Amino acid sequence: MKISTIFGTVVVAGVALAATALPASADLVTRCIGTGGAVTVPGDLVVPAGESCTLTGTTVEGKVRVNAGADLVVIDATFNGAVVVAPDAYFDATTSAVSGTVTSRGFGIYLDRSTVGEHVRGRAAADASSFTYLYNSSVAGQVDARSGELLVDSSQVMGPVRGLGTVFVDIKNSTLSNTLVAKNNAEGATVCASEVDRNAQFTGNAGVQIGEGDLLSSCTEGVNYFGANVEISNNSVGVSMSNNIVRGDLSGTGNDPAPVGENNRVRGTSTGQFADLEAAPQAMARRMAVPADRAEDARATVEQRRAAAVEQATAAGPAQL
Repeated sequence: MKISTIFGTVVVAGVALAATALPASADLVTRCIGTGGAVTVPGDLVVPAGESCTLTGTTVEGKVRVNAGADLVVIDATFNGAVVVAPDAYFDATTSAVSGTVTSRGFGIYLDRSTVGEHVRGRAAADASSFTYLYNSSVAGQVDARSGELLVDSSQVMGPVRGLGTVFVDIKNSTLSNTLVAKNNAEGATVCASEVDRNAQFTGNAGVQIGEGDLLSSCTEGVNYFGANVEISNNSVGVSMSNNIVRGDLSGTGNDPAPVGENNRVRGTSTGQFADLEAAPQAMARRMAVPADRAEDARATVEQRRAAAVEQATAAGPAQL
């Protein structure tokens, strides 16, 4: 009996049998449990559910997936695709670069001195404890959080920044090259020592603090610059606006109690409750039981989760990438 192979078809006794083969485009998936170093993963990388992976100097050519309850902590990494974080999972990146979008439905995203080539999205369930934290990082696209805590500190975002229905939205020492929208956030929104180049809107929040003060979070120095219009309407708990430059119009109605503030330079028109803004009291009493510096509280949350992830990955040993 003659057996020959021609272009992937097996001929047995003159009868052609179609060979079973993987498609040419099938992705190579590498599992990561434990610790990995300066290697290149040619396809996708996945951290299995409940496991932990730490990487230093690793390059991943495909997509990165952090499955439910898993942790991925990376330093000096290069990811040439997207990162997807499943429920209760955690992604922590320091001095790293992600070419695609980072999407989290999990416990949290922490970026420190890192870059994202597309978008950052927080999409955890509304009742889940979650966060999206950016420190000293750069995002080429949008930052969009629909749940949890959103903190942008000492960072640059080229696309729109939106916090919709989150716990809080805090912008500190940062440059936003596009619009800012903070709407229906349970513990309010703050902007401190930052620049927003296009329109900013604050609606339906439990407190708004723009500039110096301590209504929601500590902001003791620095001036905010808004390159277009600022609208602040229908917020509860309190609105404080001091030491800001607004290149466009400043407007808002329906805030209860009425806004307070001082030392604002508005180059357009001030209307509504901001037409004749009353000065803030020298010592504004807090109306919310929140930390004096939410950024410090955020760092403590990150350090706790990271330490547990590193300990678990180290115990698992080399990841055999």
